[in-house]
Amino acid sequence: MNTDVVIIDDDAVVLFLHKILVEKSPLSSALFCFDNGNDAYSYLCNRTTNEPLLVLLDINMPGMSGWDLLDKISQEQCDNNVWVVMVTSSINSSDKERAAKYSRVIEYLEKPLSKEACETLHSRVQHLLHS
Repeated sequence: MNTDVVIIDDDAVVLFLHKILVEKSPLSSALFCFDNGNDAYSYLCNRTTNEPLLVLLDINMPGMSGWDLLDKISQEQCDNNVWVVMVTSSINSSDKERAAKYSRVIEYLEKPLSKEACETLHSRVQHLLHS
């Protein structure tokens, strides 16, 4: 069983690369891409389904950062079936520690995604779906 995936990144090249990698992986049944946190937040809170959703989230974005988006969806409980993977260029250990404090965050990866990372995430999501 695959899950829907949302990619949120303000860098068009990274967004395109991650989209191609996810499409070619077993990870996603449906893919949605956003270049900013505000549009992604609207999508997350207005979903009409409670199907599991995996969000690949960049930290540093103008306007609503990845942290801001995590805070909003955590406070407002938009959807309990949302898992987040931080996909970032940040190698700052404090960012990784901060991400670990969010119950929705299941992984912290450095950009760019790889084929192997998508396969590992697929296995992780399958485990979450069946536990």
